[in-house]
Amino acid sequence: MRPLLKIRNTFSSDYEGEPVTGAVKVPVRNMDPEIKPYDIKNGVDLSQSATTYLTILVDEHDAINELIDGYEASAVPDNLVAQRLEAGAYARAKKLEDHAINALKNNSIVSTQADCTEANVYSNIVKDIAIQAKRGIDKNRMYVAVSYETETLLLTDEKFSNSASQIGAELARNGVVGRVNGVNVITEDLGENASGQAVEYIIYGVEWTQKVDGWKVGLAVNDLKDGKHVGASALQDRYVYTDAVTNKNAVLIKSKVGISAVNITPVATLSGTLADETKVADLASVGGSGTITYSLPTGVADNAKFEISSNTVITADATVAPGTYTIVVKGTDTASNEASATAVITVAEASE
Repeated sequence: MRPLLKIRNTFSSDYEGEPVTGAVKVPVRNMDPEIKPYDIKNGVDLSQSATTYLTILVDEHDAINELIDGYEASAVPDNLVAQRLEAGAYARAKKLEDHAINALKNNSIVSTQADCTEANVYSNIVKDIAIQAKRGIDKNRMYVAVSYETETLLLTDEKFSNSASQIGAELARNGVVGRVNGVNVITEDLGENASGQAVEYIIYGVEWTQKVDGWKVGLAVNDLKDGKHVGASALQDRYVYTDAVTNKNAVLIKSKVGISAVNITPVATLSGTLADETKVADLASVGGSGTITYSLPTGVADNAKFEISSNTVITADATVAPGTYTIVVKGTDTASNEASATAVITVAEASE
């Protein structure tokens, strides 16, 4: 089974020039025309156009060249030809799709919403759509690309589930699975950002995305006539292309932040045999979505002598005598992200 690839199909192809020359130009306006008072006698002064042209290099150049040994092209069995062409077509489409997704991820602004859960996923996307709409992106020319994991969360929301019945046959064929606040939603494997965090969704305006197909040699099974191979053929194609974002503010990306660290700060003035429920450390976390819940995994280090009380570690009973104790604390956020840390609790001898 092959997943439907659809993000690159939504990109614009609104450029000037011939891609075969190696570059195209896209008109970019940084500001709207200035409106000035009009003087009947003297008219109005001219102002300079804010339109500039962004040059996009058409510099992605790759090929498929897969050996089919033992067959000249005309003798390759039909079923093998069909299999190889299908696999080659998918590999080519996946490469183009990944390149388009990377163009979005590498030229975007970062969403500040909390990590997505069943409770907040719909409202997260609604809030970010509003941010993009305020930037002047028409919701009719906006898409929300969600990961398969995020789609699973969205399907628990009745508003999103009901929107599926509003999708026409043509949109469904193009991969639209529903709407959020009037914006079409498509699903795709969005992978990770540059920091290795899973991408939950990307909201983008198609007016500021460009796909440029320079030229290609179509996928086919061809004879090998290189003077080295005898009675052999190859699955071949060649493609020159690129994908670009012309304004990063038109692309908003939400990646899973999770908990990047748990910080344990031991109390420095512990001495003698400690009483029950004595605080031995304070806990804090970096990142995370919603409330952080701390725990002491059982059977680990000296955790059995301690317990968690809110954001602190306390003694579980009155048997913690002078010495050093190792604890391991795990933090879990409302999106089920986890992080752990280890610390040493030092209890000094009681002073005479």
